Amino acid sequence: MASSRYEIGLEVISSLAQDAASAGSRQRNEATTRLHLIDRIIFDALQWPKEQCTPEESHDGLYADYVLGLPKRLMIVEAKKEGAYFELPLDSRTREISLPTLSRNNGNLSSALKQVGDYCTGRGIPVAVACNGHQLVAFIGSRVDGVPPTQGRAIIFRSIEEMKDDFLSLWNCLSYPAIERRYLESRLTGETVTPPPEKLSRRLLHYPGVKRRNELEHELRTLGEIFLQDLVKDEDFNEEFIEKCYCSSGSLSQYALISKEILKNRYAASGQGAKKTVTSASDKKGVSKDLINAVLAKSVTKRPVILLGDVGVGKTSFIKHLVSVDASEELKRGIVLYVDFGREPALRTDLQNYVLDSFERQLREKYGVNLTSDAFVRGIYHGELLALRDGIYGFLREANPTAYRLKEVELLASKIENKSGHLKKAIEHLISGEKRTVVVFLDNIDQRQDDFQEEVFLIAQSMAETWPVTCFVTLRPSTYNKSRRQGSLSAYQNRVFTISPPRIDLVVQKRLEFALEQLRDGGLSLSGEGISVESHMLREYIEVIIDSIDRNPSLAECIDNVSAGNVRDALDLLTVFVGSGHVDTGKILEIKIQTGRYFIPLHEFLRAVIYGDNEHYSPENSFVSNLFDLSSMNTAEHFLTPHMIDYCLRSSQGPGSDMGYVLQHEMFSYLQSLGYRDLQISSALSRVEQAKLCDFTMADEEAPARLRITQRGAYILRKLISEFVYVDAVVVDTPIIDDGFREIIADVRSIEDRLKRARHFVGYLDTCWEEAPRPNGGFDWSPVSAALWRNIEEVQGRISARKERG
Repeated sequence: MASSRYEIGLEVISSLAQDAASAGSRQRNEATTRLHLIDRIIFDALQWPKEQCTPEESHDGLYADYVLGLPKRLMIVEAKKEGAYFELPLDSRTREISLPTLSRNNGNLSSALKQVGDYCTGRGIPVAVACNGHQLVAFIGSRVDGVPPTQGRAIIFRSIEEMKDDFLSLWNCLSYPAIERRYLESRLTGETVTPPPEKLSRRLLHYPGVKRRNELEHELRTLGEIFLQDLVKDEDFNEEFIEKCYCSSGSLSQYALISKEILKNRYAASGQGAKKTVTSASDKKGVSKDLINAVLAKSVTKRPVILLGDVGVGKTSFIKHLVSVDASEELKRGIVLYVDFGREPALRTDLQNYVLDSFERQLREKYGVNLTSDAFVRGIYHGELLALRDGIYGFLREANPTAYRLKEVELLASKIENKSGHLKKAIEHLISGEKRTVVVFLDNIDQRQDDFQEEVFLIAQSMAETWPVTCFVTLRPSTYNKSRRQGSLSAYQNRVFTISPPRIDLVVQKRLEFALEQLRDGGLSLSGEGISVESHMLREYIEVIIDSIDRNPSLAECIDNVSAGNVRDALDLLTVFVGSGHVDTGKILEIKIQTGRYFIPLHEFLRAVIYGDNEHYSPENSFVSNLFDLSSMNTAEHFLTPHMIDYCLRSSQGPGSDMGYVLQHEMFSYLQSLGYRDLQISSALSRVEQAKLCDFTMADEEAPARLRITQRGAYILRKLISEFVYVDAVVVDTPIIDDGFREIIADVRSIEDRLKRARHFVGYLDTCWEEAPRPNGGFDWSPVSAALWRNIEEVQGRISARKERG
């Protein structure tokens, strides 16, 4: 039976204790002490992974011997030479002692403890250890409970022999698993994480609620969903839609608040370790010639071709445009077999048969090829029929034609029953006999579970390897990278083409104009539904949106950045706005009809986007996250997420930026140096990932964990947090630590009361900022606060002017 990590560590310490007993008075210098003793205690006995150690890490010109933990930095070990003994209490029963007592009249130890304690305090790293190879002192070097680190308590080990005799305590305090579980902090401080006060949302009845809509708004929402989203799914409009609405991928957004280099390299991580096989699907002249050639490559490559693109970038639209426009000449006599796993249900237990049945149906309905017709089947298996005639049953052909015919039917039926083999033979017959190219697309498999994706890819691999077809599979970059490391893709070197997002403003413009064209033509008959749809009101409303986006760049900027290059999200934003209960739809239409135009102000659009269909703001149901949320009773944590996003944004634009990526451990190091604890940072990081404010790559053998700012993250930080409509929403989701402010920040409805509440909220954040870290060149709340106060007064001014006009 394999030994546990604990048992391995005990064996190491026992061996070191035995060596120490026989070494006599030998003394090592600091470097040798680290190599022979401290390295073995840390990495072999306490089981810290060596890749999680940063030796001689510099901070403000000071070097720490061992900084342990990645990406969270959890412990610093300061190494002293073997002869630098610490004066420790002789009572072996005393494992825990106060630091003031330990340091009193103990110059050598006091100096070491101060040194490592200062390192921890300056870098925000919780656990401090001083060790000379034989003796060890550990304490909490960075605290948030108001107790100075030098006034706390410490765990001490007087010798390696004592470490061996009480290895359980050593392991439970300082081993890698124990530090991860924060056992030492709990033991020395009695610290339990006190959650922040409940949010205002917890006191709201039926939170987050559903925003009521009137009959007009209900009708507009329904029609908006049909004309802006469902229209593309109607087969009657498919070709016309592709022709008029398709936008080529790869165009850089003119509204993005992140650097152009990030937009250019958004899939660069997918090429790590496979640069020769990852290329763009488009170039300046349109679709890449390499991709067109891949369509016609048949089975030369013997492996699937992967089309790589994030969710919502238009992989399906790219395929349809590729087939019907870009490669239409090459596929004039081709056969295209397509399965969309995002729309069509498929049973996991019978996936291969589902794919084969889908191909058989498409051959019959689109190309007039009946795989079971007598003439076609006899054509496929002409050689097998000749072999039957020359075989033992050949004499029946003249002696008993009926019996011979039955033998032929029996042979052909056995061939047809083998679905995969029969379809393969049929495709080979079509290619050799009719000179046709066959291309297979397996689309949207990344919308299914991992095991489902793995099986589909294996089906694609089998087809590409054994059938005379070109097989394409669409994947997300994250799915591709994960499978390339440890899934089906790890066994194959595949050709990969990346599909970058199109310009969102152009997609939105074309989609709106297409919907408007259908409405102006007299409505829409939905095929298969037997109903006709027409709406004068929706036509007016879409005209308002088109005109507003054209004349108000801030709307296009909002849609582009909040959607972050995701076409589906961009269309969802428009759909949410159409018929939103948070917008005075009747007023908009009345002004449009009376004056011929209405311009949507940004705050009106934002309110619909931030709240969605809810009465109150809910981060789980919104495109917009709350940057001021926190996980502890530390008011400075209100600014942790802004510091994090700001750091990622600044780093992405620096001269040494690696395609916009920031190493997670460097981000932890920066935030810990500001005084934030690793648990606080991890909590904020989780919220950032869930809200898609940053893109994340997981650590593997090729690269450490990294993150990169998204358009959405930059937009919320740069624009939204200085808007009244934003703080008016997120106030219900933000814990208010100060008792006085918490008492006056309540649930209110009128605009005047909400403005008053916003003033209290911004005032509260202003007081929190007084105690928050303020790094040079980092996030600064002061200009944000000033902009917020101005915006609140501007809103107040508009309200007052409206009242004066009556």
